[in-house]
Amino acid sequence: MRTQIFKFPVKAAKTSLCLIAATGVATVTFQTIIPNSVSSPHDSPFVSTSLSGNVRAALNGVVRSSRALFTITSVVVDYKYSLHGLSADSDDYLRTLSEVHLRSAKRILRLCEANKGFYVKAGQFVAALAQVPKEYSSTLSSLQDQAVPCSFKAIEKVLINNLGRDLSEMTFQKYIPM
Repeated sequence: MRTQIFKFPVKAAKTSLCLIAATGVATVTFQTIIPNSVSSPHDSPFVSTSLSGNVRAALNGVVRSSRALFTITSVVVDYKYSLHGLSADSDDYLRTLSEVHLRSAKRILRLCEANKGFYVKAGQFVAALAQVPKEYSSTLSSLQDQAVPCSFKAIEKVLINNLGRDLSEMTFQKYIPM
């Protein structure tokens, strides 16, 4: 007999998974139809510029998380159904596995490029690992030197938001090298 890790009723668990997946699909579709609709409120008629920074950040977080969930779910489903019924020691299995690795790596690359920030760093880290399949390391290696640069204005805005003051107002009295 199989034990359940979580004590959710099966129907409720399936419904929850379907709702999460539907939210992810809807969000990705919305982002595809209207690029940067949440992450750049100035360009979108759907996200008001009067929204507070916290609300905008929360909406952006939902979009990024939904995109990540959708991508990871797509990767898992691709592996599950593409390799289903193939003998693990057959040539067909190895060929199909390599194809799935490549498709999945491309999906993850698109995720990293769309979500930026931490996702790009995580993709760079994975590309540098010797333990991952070559399809992943070669595909994600484009994040090493071909990542989209970020303007200093955008970096300065984040620093001001996090530090609470303009950089020109800050005085650094002493620098102690490590």
